[in-house]
Amino acid sequence: MRRPPVSLAKDGRSDGPGAGAAPPSEAPFEGWLVRAVRMPVRIVTLVLIVPVRMLWDALTVCGRALRRALWVPFARAMRWLWRSVLAPVLFALFVWPFLALWRYVLAPVGRALRWLAETAGAGLALAGRGVGAALVWLWRTLIAVPCAFLYRWVLTPAGHGLAALGRVFGAGLAWLWRWLAVAPSTFLYRWVLRPLGLGVAAVVVGIGAGLMWLWRWVVVAPCVFVYRWVLTPAGHGVVALVRGIGAGFAWLWRWVVVAPCVLVHRWVLRPAGRGIAVVAREIADALGHAWRVAGHVSRAVFRFVGRVLRALFVDPVVWLWRHVVRPAGRAVRDGVWRPAARTVRAVGRSARAAFASARASVRETRREIRRALFGGPPAGAPRAATVPEAVEAVPEPISGGRFPSEGGRVPWGAGSPHDRATPPGTFGAKHDDADFRTL
Repeated sequence: MRRPPVSLAKDGRSDGPGAGAAPPSEAPFEGWLVRAVRMPVRIVTLVLIVPVRMLWDALTVCGRALRRALWVPFARAMRWLWRSVLAPVLFALFVWPFLALWRYVLAPVGRALRWLAETAGAGLALAGRGVGAALVWLWRTLIAVPCAFLYRWVLTPAGHGLAALGRVFGAGLAWLWRWLAVAPSTFLYRWVLRPLGLGVAAVVVGIGAGLMWLWRWVVVAPCVFVYRWVLTPAGHGVVALVRGIGAGFAWLWRWVVVAPCVLVHRWVLRPAGRGIAVVAREIADALGHAWRVAGHVSRAVFRFVGRVLRALFVDPVVWLWRHVVRPAGRAVRDGVWRPAARTVRAVGRSARAAFASARASVRETRREIRRALFGGPPAGAPRAATVPEAVEAVPEPISGGRFPSEGGRVPWGAGSPHDRATPPGTFGAKHDDADFRTL
């Protein structure tokens, strides 16, 4: 698909003849400063941005190549080293000793201590219940029953008698309080203290009325006269003077400071700011346009260089791989690798069967020894059935010694020497993994 030519003109306009122009009502108005600044700025930015964009694209290609050629194989090697060497060694050195210590030493000792603690606790609980029952019987017999007898037949009658005596004594005290204290106090208050208090209150009220008259005509009236006819006119004059001075200062601030600042802002700073904003906007637009144009140029240059390198190096290597290395690899796979793998698997199955029979014999011998030493289960008890070990299922090859393919590729579990290639969807997967897996 052919790409449209890139123009240096602003987006939405074309300088060529016959180009469709936007309606005059929709096109934004541009001044002479914008038109004078745009083309030089775009040319300069394009000349400056093209090397930077080409360097950026070259660094991106080199980074991808380094990731594909170095980082992904290194990561796979480190993963294999961790899974096959470091993880088992670290497990054997740091995990297995503590696991064995817990499983074969600490756990049995803990279970034994728990059994001892439970047994001792049960004995102590039984002894405690017996001692508690004895103490309850002693408390009930020696303390509770005598105390109840004493309370019912001694303390209760004595308390009733003391209560009757207290009621009689209280009635006498109440009669004495009424006629010796309350009646004299009432007579004294009604006929002595109350008349005396009323007289004293009348005297105090008269003195207070005289003092209020003196306060009104000696203090308040002169103060009101001074405030109304002296302080108020003086305050009004001071306020008028302050207002006049403030109006003068306001007039000076407006015409000496504010008016010149407004003139400078309106006729100097605002036009200069608009010009700077136009230049900055055009520079930003020119940078974006130049970056896109440099991308097209860089893509064309690197595409040409890539085609040259592919014609000089990649195509011969691909032809050699397809017509020489792949047939030789398939011949080695079908003639050497697969027969050897089948032989090794058969030997492994035989060895596993031999080990299984030996383990069964050892189990049977151990069971007989245990039965001879400690006795065995009853004669009618069912015995645990021996579960045969699962035999690894091996896919059967089709005619010609070839495994069935999936979409033209060798299956992942078919036993191919290249089945450790990157699975589909894994980070860092290469696009040519399928060619290596088809050996």
